[in-house]
This record gives sequence, C-alpha cells and structure tokens, in this order.
Amino acid sequence: MSSNSDKTEAIPVSFLEKMCAIKLIILDVDGVLTDGSIIYGGGDLEIKTFNVQDGFGITMAQHAGLKFGILTGRVSDTVARRVKELHFDYYESGHFYKRDALMGIISDAKLTKDSVLYMGDDILDLVCQPYVGLFVAPENAGKRVKSSADWVTKAQGGQGAVREMIDGLLEAQGVLKENEDYFIGAKGLEQKNENICG
Repeated sequence: MSSNSDKTEAIPVSFLEKMCAIKLIILDVDGVLTDGSIIYGGGDLEIKTFNVQDGFGITMAQHAGLKFGILTGRVSDTVARRVKELHFDYYESGHFYKRDALMGIISDAKLTKDSVLYMGDDILDLVCQPYVGLFVAPENAGKRVKSSADWVTKAQGGQGAVREMIDGLLEAQGVLKENEDYFIGAKGLEQKNENICG
C-alpha cells in the first residue's frame, strides 16, 4: 500500500481490515525512529536524533489503546532513554537476528500475528515479515524492503514516517479525530509528572 490517499475509503477493504486488527506496533530504531545517522562523541557518547511528531503520535496511539515495542540490533543508552520517555511496553536491544525476540514479544502480549505491525527499513528487518500482520517500511528503506512491504510511507525514517503510519492506522480504526480532540482539550495534562509531548 502506498500512502498517497487521505481517506480510508480509498484503502482496499482487505487492507483496511488488516489495519483495524492491529493492537501492537513494533519499531526498529535506526532508519525508522531516526534517519539512520549515528554520531559518536568522546568516550561512549552516542547521539541520535528523534522526531517529536513521531513521539507524540506514539503518545496518541497509546491513548487509543495500542501497545508499542522496540526491537533493535544495537544497544544504546540513548534509545533506552527514549523508550522510558515514551513508556514503551517492550524493549529488546542487541538482536542482530530479530525473529526470536519478536516472537517473544508477541507471545508475552498474548496476541496473534494478525494483531501486530512491524516497521523496519533494512534487510535484517525482513525476517520479521512472516510473523506479523502488517510490515511497514519508511521511504528511505532499502529497495528489497520497500518492494516486500505491505505499506511504504511517504516520509523517511526520523522525519515523520512513524507518525504517518500511526495517523493512517488510527484513521483506519476510526479513532484519529477523537484522539486528536482529546489532546486538544486535555487541560491539566501538563501537570502530570510525565513526558506527553513527544
């Protein structure tokens, strides 16, 4: 599926049904939540850039009842901090071969594959495709990944691809506007001791 339509009516019914079944979103990090760049500073310092609109999209989707997981090959304190900020349900790092960790997350969540969406950008992510209901790739993904994906976003990783996917998913599930409206009118949220701003 390409993301060129603004209305769910234009989405094939079979694909819309798959989108409506999703309860858990699992994301790769580099090239999906980031643009894939890794900046090394002195010592063990590692710098990654995250997109605030992606972060707030995750917050909205969590409010809608969706669960989130991170599945990445790298071990990074920076990613661990982002996971904590956004209250991810699952965090698996250091997995070069991702299938077993993916299956562990799905089992722990007590879901079937049809309830899971995975978003990745490179060849190592394709191992996850047979075990999820929807496989999504950002525009910057490798050629083979994009040709294999169920859905390729217009946006690139780290530049709103995750938010585009989330907005499309929430719209398909019929809850995008009510969740946007909730946060537009959610007076007092700033008093909570948590980061809800992405």
